[in-house]
Amino acid sequence: MQKKFLTAAVLLSVAAFTAPMTQAQEQWGVSLCEYTKADDKNRIRKLLSDNKINLRKIYDAVQCNKESLIKFAMRSDAYEVGSFFVKQMPAKSLQAEDLENWANTNGMGQSPLINDIKARIGAD
Repeated sequence: MQKKFLTAAVLLSVAAFTAPMTQAQEQWGVSLCEYTKADDKNRIRKLLSDNKINLRKIYDAVQCNKESLIKFAMRSDAYEVGSFFVKQMPAKSLQAEDLENWANTNGMGQSPLINDIKARIGAD
């Protein structure tokens, strides 16, 4: 009887801590998209710092309008934020995402971020 009660108490406490954590993650994900659209690099840096978030670790998981953060920044003409994202990401990730091809296909081949991406992956 005591084992069942202890197990139930542990499961409830884990569930109680998991729900707010998920809600917090969703909130900073929404904030990340909003700050990207507003091209507010300082707020993004503060958000990442305050929540101890490493951009490289969350980059693949966060999407804004079903696009990666860099693609969303390009589409939103958010050069400062997009440049920050490019600098934070490893060159291999940028190559794998094939951003230059995507930009050309979607009419954003003249975006200043393309030059930053090329410089980061060494394709100048």
